[in-house]
Amino acid sequence: MGALSFIRDSIWPADVVLADGAPAEAKAYSLPVPGTEAYAAFLAGVGGSQSKAGANVSLRDALGVSTVFACIRVIAEGLAQVPCKIYQRTDGGGRIEAREHPLWRLLYRRPNLAQTSFEFREQVAMHLALAGNAFVVITRDTQGRPLELLPYEPGFVRFERQPDLSVRYWVRTEKTREIEIPASMMWHIRGPSWEGWRGADLLALARDSIGLALATESFGSEMFANGTRLSGHLEVEGNPSPEVVDAIRKQWTAVHQGEGNRLKTALLAGGVKFQPHDIKADEAQYIETRKFLVPEICRFFRVMPIMVGHQDGTAAYASIEQMFLAHRTLTMGPWFERFEQSAELALLSERERDEYEIELVQHSLAGTTAKERAETLAIMRQNGAATGNDMREALDMPRGTEAILNEYTPAANLFGPRDATGGA
Repeated sequence: MGALSFIRDSIWPADVVLADGAPAEAKAYSLPVPGTEAYAAFLAGVGGSQSKAGANVSLRDALGVSTVFACIRVIAEGLAQVPCKIYQRTDGGGRIEAREHPLWRLLYRRPNLAQTSFEFREQVAMHLALAGNAFVVITRDTQGRPLELLPYEPGFVRFERQPDLSVRYWVRTEKTREIEIPASMMWHIRGPSWEGWRGADLLALARDSIGLALATESFGSEMFANGTRLSGHLEVEGNPSPEVVDAIRKQWTAVHQGEGNRLKTALLAGGVKFQPHDIKADEAQYIETRKFLVPEICRFFRVMPIMVGHQDGTAAYASIEQMFLAHRTLTMGPWFERFEQSAELALLSERERDEYEIELVQHSLAGTTAKERAETLAIMRQNGAATGNDMREALDMPRGTEAILNEYTPAANLFGPRDATGGA
């Protein structure tokens, strides 16, 4: 109990209990506090390693690449914008929304005191998409029912697989301590994995592509900062004194460096000559490289370039529509399934898994017009798959009070006439 007492003082409810096996003492750990310079330096070092292009690729650097950030946003917002519901299976083979279950509120509205369901799932998905792992601490009451879902940044969670194939977890908190979290209280969502017990670090796998993007951005920034003139050297005749050399350098920098001095004519007097070193932007295929890197990075995230605003100019309206459908099926579909199955294993007991299921309602992603929705609902009612009130709710209309609006009324030419009791 004492291991987590300091967390309760800040964000955890007082009636939270620990599962069996919690450590008796927390380990001392030096941790940078969020919002401080030390914390910023900590983030800058997460995943930090040098790419082949020479650029250091850390978490902060990667998020600064527009294509990387756009891919993560596409995945995170796609996972967050659909409703997340828990359903209870019925005896007749159907299911109903389990609004009385404690997880309904946590998954559908408010997982913790600080976040909405959208914000919670968006954060979890961002961690999952870039770091390959997402971690959520589950707090429970004395009956084992979940009270809060608290996401932790991957850089603040240490985990190890044991010889018996179980996984142990340690969390570092703002109060400079490290504690062990029982596996029963940790919801660990894994991304694509080679080993099975931890997700692959996408930042490390895409290091060279992201590093090349960073290097090209740095090249462009330096090129324009120097008035589109790349580096070189000044040749001075004779044997000038250090004072003369320094004066020439300062004069050249003041007149010819910076955006405000772009395209100005150089004045070289007294036997001074300028010799450029670097190749020009067109020789380096700067624009072509920037364009190539967009689909290259998108491939790592399995996001279609059109979803991050990149088009090659050849796509027609019909093909774009099919791309959006493919995005929902091939990109978001696996993430939805990964989240749902992981949630059921971590949040439901063994007994509850036979009775309940957790689902991200994907059909809300279907971007159809009002006419198309109305036609689809009309066909469903004609075939006896929807009632009049089902149609009204789907079109954001209030439910009617007439009894017939709650009846299934399939077309007589399809199923035959109905008698007064509603039978055929």
